[in-house]
Amino acid sequence: MEGFSYQQIKDLQQLIAPPKEDSDSDSEDDDLRQRLSRQKLGPGDVTPSGGKPVASTRPSESVPISDIWHPSEVNPITDYQKEDPRQTPEYKMTFKQAVGTEDIFLGMNLKTPSTASCEWIMLRIQLPGENKDKIELSVESNIVDLRSPKYRLQLPTPFAVDPNSSCAKWHSDSDCLEITLKLSRELDDVNF
Repeated sequence: MEGFSYQQIKDLQQLIAPPKEDSDSDSEDDDLRQRLSRQKLGPGDVTPSGGKPVASTRPSESVPISDIWHPSEVNPITDYQKEDPRQTPEYKMTFKQAVGTEDIFLGMNLKTPSTASCEWIMLRIQLPGENKDKIELSVESNIVDLRSPKYRLQLPTPFAVDPNSSCAKWHSDSDCLEITLKLSRELDDVNF
């Protein structure tokens, strides 16, 4: 591991705390100007002792300012949606909790409206023009995978779910699949 040279440490010391000059102008304006000039310095102002800035290791292509990472720094992730010609159906994910009168009127169970107090995730998927017999549904602990001739949805769940305690219901009048996923979190036995 390479350390800092003596000259680099001296340059950094001068950058952080420049030496005081022996002059008779110790007015407040000079002190204010000096403090403001220190605040404007940043990591890009540090250069090697030769005074030449170090060349950037990033490619020279222009990147929008709103981007955090340069495209060359991000590993490309293959997305199944780019390769699969089927449409992604509209879906709505809501959280559900069991609330009794003791929760509403007395607040005895310490439940809150947040997702931390929820026991289920309700997933409503609109599949217009689809037959329930042609739908394949797979629920794992962290992902819901729905496939049909027209649609494909692979949806990660925000929390781990119990696939064995979950259920699905087909609404033929609205061509909607309603999936109820039982959350399985670490401290659910303590919280509920």
